[in-house]
Amino acid sequence: MGRPAADEYRLRLEGRAELLESARFRYRALLDALNAKNSEERLRKDRALLREMRDSQVKVDEALTAALRRAQAESWLASSPTVQLLRDVQALRGKLVQTVAQRLSRSPADPIVTLLEQLDEWALTAPRELAPAQRWATALELLPDELPLVSELASFGRLLATLFARPFDPEAPLPFRVDEVGMLRSQWSPGEVAVAQAWSRLSGVDRTGGLIGELRKRAERAPLHPPRNGPEHLLCAEYWRIVARRQLELLVRTRLYPLQPTPGECVKVAWWLCARELVPEARLPGSEVASDARAGLIELAHELWLLLRPDRAEDPPRLSDTDWERLRERSLRADQLTQGPEADRVRDVLRTFIWKRGMGNAGMRGWQESGTRLEGLVEQAWSVDR
Repeated sequence: MGRPAADEYRLRLEGRAELLESARFRYRALLDALNAKNSEERLRKDRALLREMRDSQVKVDEALTAALRRAQAESWLASSPTVQLLRDVQALRGKLVQTVAQRLSRSPADPIVTLLEQLDEWALTAPRELAPAQRWATALELLPDELPLVSELASFGRLLATLFARPFDPEAPLPFRVDEVGMLRSQWSPGEVAVAQAWSRLSGVDRTGGLIGELRKRAERAPLHPPRNGPEHLLCAEYWRIVARRQLELLVRTRLYPLQPTPGECVKVAWWLCARELVPEARLPGSEVASDARAGLIELAHELWLLLRPDRAEDPPRLSDTDWERLRERSLRADQLTQGPEADRVRDVLRTFIWKRGMGNAGMRGWQESGTRLEGLVEQAWSVDR
């Protein structure tokens, strides 16, 4: 038999030739866009092309590898259009990988699908000036529904809206079930991170700052309907995050009065207050936010708020020995470290109690505070309450 006609090689590819021709077209179009002066804008307009290339790349690589192997094994004529197609696709693929890797400062050894995904992200998030009419459309592009970050925002926003739309009184029993507190604690930090990442993703795009400014203003208003897309999930999560943080901070400030918690302490202390209400034996552990001694002072301040209500100290109640023992235990923990003005505020609660309880008691004449330790002051207050 003689050598086959050149177009028979195409038949031997069993339908792969069309796939490789489409790949050659896409490679050339993408290289043209990358080499253009306005490459980022061109790439954003050609995102559909990028997605097609990314989605088909595995099949293209498989088809190209199989075709090159067969062409070599069967000694296909180098002059045939089919062999030229294979060489074009192979060369264009290599050139594209090098160009994309250089543009992204990545290694050309990275998988081409990964490079294409990163190229799409690079073009989409490139800084530029946006006209007001472009802002919302750009936000939709930056936060598409399929982005995992949007799923996190949606979950966080739903949880906060469910819990913090309820009536909230920092002095009343908390409106949360045990399982709801657990979900809130587990999702709070990841949720705040997701919100911060979404804002960061948006803020880097518009050089004028108009996109982020417009969305921040919208996030100050309560959502009028359930979120329908990525930007609305962000606005919902941000609105309820602010509401939730304000309520949690109010809870902490109220129930630690007269202690003044720092902003960094508020959330962790709020989780403990929720746990303390559900399980009275719950303790506040020391952490990077509050030392063990500071945690003890916080516990003591809360116990005093529960038992003596320093904001309504006109007629202090009598406490059981169990209550006093718990106060003494908290004071011992707080006394591990000199607490300064914060501890003085807590001492003032105990001093006020001693003064109120001792009014008219001849034995209290000439009373003096014994030392500076909180434990000693708790024991003195205990003694006058007997």
